[in-house]
Amino acid sequence: MKDIFNLKNSQIILNDDDDIKRVYIELTSACNFNCKMCFKNAFTEKDGFMDKRTLSNLKKSLTSLPKLKEVVLGGIGEPLIHNDLKDIVTFLKEELKVYVILATNGYLLEKFSDFFLKKQLDNIVISVDTTDIGHLSENITYKTIKTLIENRKRLKLDKPVISIEVVIDRFSLKDLTETVKKFAKIGVKDVIISNLLPTNMAFIDRTLYPSEDKEILKDLLKVATGNMSMTLPYFSIKTERKCNFIDKKSTVIRWDGGVAPCYRFLHSSKEFVLGREKTIYTHTFGNVNSENLLDIWNKRDYKWFRFTVENALYPSCIDCNFNDSCSFVKDTEMDCWGLSPSCADCLWSRNVIICP
Repeated sequence: MKDIFNLKNSQIILNDDDDIKRVYIELTSACNFNCKMCFKNAFTEKDGFMDKRTLSNLKKSLTSLPKLKEVVLGGIGEPLIHNDLKDIVTFLKEELKVYVILATNGYLLEKFSDFFLKKQLDNIVISVDTTDIGHLSENITYKTIKTLIENRKRLKLDKPVISIEVVIDRFSLKDLTETVKKFAKIGVKDVIISNLLPTNMAFIDRTLYPSEDKEILKDLLKVATGNMSMTLPYFSIKTERKCNFIDKKSTVIRWDGGVAPCYRFLHSSKEFVLGREKTIYTHTFGNVNSENLLDIWNKRDYKWFRFTVENALYPSCIDCNFNDSCSFVKDTEMDCWGLSPSCADCLWSRNVIICP
């Protein structure tokens, strides 16, 4: 099936496709920590856990995706506190045989280590916070990772590959070099560094952006070693806009089955974009409990959303001369071109904020 969009002097035809290659699954929006910097603190919704009905319907949808290659177990909550985690990992590895990434704060990882080794989970991304507004369990995380990697070597296994994700601010940047070197020594192969996105006015002055990339990167590159890859954010606003969720043919399943295009639209919340308060409204295109995921993917409005974002056919609030007085910058409901939801103020698309 195809959808036709008539513009002023042209016509755009978007065909249905089955190009979903990566699915993010939020098993729960709850967490065993209460970090001050977390997006969860700005949620306007109650926490929830994916129930067995939703899991069953999700499995049916995943089975129908011919090009699915990766599944990320993450979302905004902590997946290790979900009772059905082992069931979904077994399904993904043994039935779908896809690449599975687990994003976790690592605190409960030890009791799952043997299971993940047995199932050959592909990649575990663990958040390591050195900032005082993070979860501050670095020492526990270090010991758990060290033991897991030692057991993996003892069993002569290549997986899971261990990555760490670090959120940096003005106060934690000084600790980054030693933190990364410490984890590199025990076999961590990848570090993802992201900027802080304030959800509280008190944290605005902690951000490292906007500033000159080369000054901060000069310090960050000292951390790099030959045995570890690094994913680095920008610290200045670039012209280029690129959505990794769209580019990687991804979609996100919320704990209740809602299908969102990215993490930002998964929950209603609040954030501060370069000092400006912004209300984020959740936006889903359907629910796997009532529709097949591929049918949702091919809905007219979802196709148009992906097309406009992929081709950067939306305004830019961040460098607009009127962003101090325009009402459209206050929330994500709609931008000044009439597109909904609005990505015009997104710091992920500017590579300032990074997700696994």
